[in-house]
Amino acid sequence: MQKEYDSEVDGLFIWFLEDIEKAKGNFEKEVWPSELNNEIGFLFNTDGKILGIEVQPASKYFDEIFLNSL
Repeated sequence: MQKEYDSEVDGLFIWFLEDIEKAKGNFEKEVWPSELNNEIGFLFNTDGKILGIEVQPASKYFDEIFLNSL
């Protein structure tokens, strides 16, 4: 599992795989469940397997110290 934070969009990305660059080109869809206030998304590949989770705005859910340490 890997984590990366993009301060420009205040987005935290949690990847459930080792080769992130390979996975980034293999997205099939992104799901933003309304019950999660449209702030937490699930990223799936073309086989329907979950690749990662995207949280925006991350600063709403995570401490600034944690986000800046990524």
